[in-house]
Amino acid sequence: MQITYMNGTRLKIALLAGARRLGENVSFLNRINVFPVPDGDTGTNMAGTVQAMAAALSASPGVSLGETVRTAADSALMGAKGNSGAILAQFFQGLAEELEREVRVTTRAFADAVGKAVARTYGALSKPREGTLLTVLKDWGNAVHRVSERTDDFLILLRTTLHDARASLERTRDMLPELKKAGVVDAGALGWVHMLEGIVHHITHGQLREFRDTPIPGDLDLLGDANLESPLPEGEPSAFRYCTECLVEGPALDLPAIREGLSELGDSVVVAGSGRKAKVHIHTDTPARAFRILEGFGTVSAQKADDMEVQRLLAAAKPRCAVFVDSACDLPEEERRALRMERVPLTIVVDGVNYLDRDGLAPEDFYARQRTPGVALSTSQPSDAAFKRKLDTVLSSAREAVYLGLSGPLSGTLEAGRRTASGRSDAGRVRVVDSRSISVGYALLARKAGEAAAAGASAGEIEELLEALRPRLRLFVAVPDLSGLIRSGRLHGVKGLAARAFGLRPVITVNEEGRADSAGMYVGASNGRAALVRMLRKAASGRRGSVRAPASLEVLVGHADSRDEAEALVRDLRGAFDLSREPGIVDVSPALALHAGPGALALAALLPEDAAR
Repeated sequence: MQITYMNGTRLKIALLAGARRLGENVSFLNRINVFPVPDGDTGTNMAGTVQAMAAALSASPGVSLGETVRTAADSALMGAKGNSGAILAQFFQGLAEELEREVRVTTRAFADAVGKAVARTYGALSKPREGTLLTVLKDWGNAVHRVSERTDDFLILLRTTLHDARASLERTRDMLPELKKAGVVDAGALGWVHMLEGIVHHITHGQLREFRDTPIPGDLDLLGDANLESPLPEGEPSAFRYCTECLVEGPALDLPAIREGLSELGDSVVVAGSGRKAKVHIHTDTPARAFRILEGFGTVSAQKADDMEVQRLLAAAKPRCAVFVDSACDLPEEERRALRMERVPLTIVVDGVNYLDRDGLAPEDFYARQRTPGVALSTSQPSDAAFKRKLDTVLSSAREAVYLGLSGPLSGTLEAGRRTASGRSDAGRVRVVDSRSISVGYALLARKAGEAAAAGASAGEIEELLEALRPRLRLFVAVPDLSGLIRSGRLHGVKGLAARAFGLRPVITVNEEGRADSAGMYVGASNGRAALVRMLRKAASGRRGSVRAPASLEVLVGHADSRDEAEALVRDLRGAFDLSREPGIVDVSPALALHAGPGALALAALLPEDAAR
């Protein structure tokens, strides 16, 4: 049987077969991911990209080659994730630019389009690196051009060039020091070879075979003598911490100018797309700054900033259970990193524009906008897709996961996490636990859960620990500026006017059900510190009437643009209590700062068991 032309229907079926082959090898791709960063998510990212493409193709009525390749390109661009996903999306964009007006093509026309698409893909990167997906795309493209000159049969073309792609893949093992040290091929390049395998298998056998989640069979030894059950060498950390992505749209995007504008902020810069829409990828320490630069070129959406250092540590440790949280958990960054704790960001909405909490809008930017008259601020829960990505990443490194979430009665965030977890085929690997707290109270529980996970605890054991700790948790938030509470409706009407008239300020807490409640009042905006110490003293006294028991309290302090007051509060706490460890200080999340307002101070404590009764 000969296949002398490629049309839309054939390309669609071929890409679906390739996407399936790639998708069924995700965990192995994650397993060998050591470049550009050993963060264990290349398989997840590539699969997410091609799954978005496959979903659009399945729903598309287009039958011409041009319609099909444009659908594939646009959906891959919208769904592109990670460095490899962005590169793959740009390759399909290049194909679409060459073929979108075609109904069908011959092998020679296809080869010409592939060559030009590869060239555009190289052009999308600020600093292309050989020994990666780029190299295998280039070598495969060259083979396609060479073989197309002697055959008009796509079956022969694709079968033959698959061998060239595999040979190129094998060479990647020795082209980059990181791959040579680990003894593996490039994970992104292997993902592309998997796609070609799926395509070749389909056109050879005419069916979508059930592929197992294993390395390629045959003559390619991906790991040499390495033991798959033992961890790969940990690899060097990235020079930059966050894998940052977004979509930029505008009427006339200058892609080279975008690449140039980001070049000072990090590395692995990929700007894939067209003059109307581009997917931007960069490794940087300052995602928020990258997003601000991109706002100068067009409308920014679909922001993502994955913590590659936490991913690297998690992938290297392969823990029994991993704990992850959302961004309302105000755990100091150095602790979150040490505990290998992933974080799902809430969304901050500023005058109708969405930003990632913390990663997309730094605390100082948030406070500046909060103080600007007329600026509308709100928060919204993470999307189901954001939770799915985080769970995919966590469960690629750990056998089990615990999502400890922001108090359910205060936000739909917990329910979004629960919905995503319960809808998975491996839902039994995930526990969802309501912290029934917020900010530094939530963070104290997360710290304990993370420490238990680091010690080898199971998900069930961590859930039991959290259930035991919750009754011992106390949270107090002093609110010197009433405008946030009044604006949110939590201090309204006559009550708000009376509080202002008499100089009263509230101390907010979270009750046993996880709902916001009043812990009392204090007089004068500057007296919040003293009020917090007094309330903690009363809570910690319990039935014993004394708080001087050795190492009896573990506390954490948060603030909303009031670092000096937070440091003074820590000094007060050292003098008033015996503390089990030095109190950490952290900027509170917008989830609290929106309502508590600038100047708010938050104090959380885990009480001794007898004091909590």
